[in-house]
Amino acid sequence: MPEDLGPFQGFWNAWDEVHAEICGKAFEHFPRAAEIQFREMREHLDNGDTLAAAREATDVISVALNTLRWLGYGPAEAARIASDRARERMLGQTSSILDKYQSEHDI
Repeated sequence: MPEDLGPFQGFWNAWDEVHAEICGKAFEHFPRAAEIQFREMREHLDNGDTLAAAREATDVISVALNTLRWLGYGPAEAARIASDRARERMLGQTSSILDKYQSEHDI
């Protein structure tokens, strides 16, 4: 079994059993699923449980991977897209990304 996604390959594999169902979801499913995970993360943080919050953060990664699945990409392609994005958009640019979030979105 290829391990293109490293430690996140298990997430991909777990969702294989409902691949067709995931691919049939409307786009709105994915931002809503991420919103739910962040809300659950907040609840854990409010209760002082950072480990549970971290687990919810990995669920957000699972939602992102399923979004890539929905877009028609497999694990190797998702890994390539992530590597390319990190190199081309983030490496050496994180300060400007944070500045943009602040100036355009007030966060």
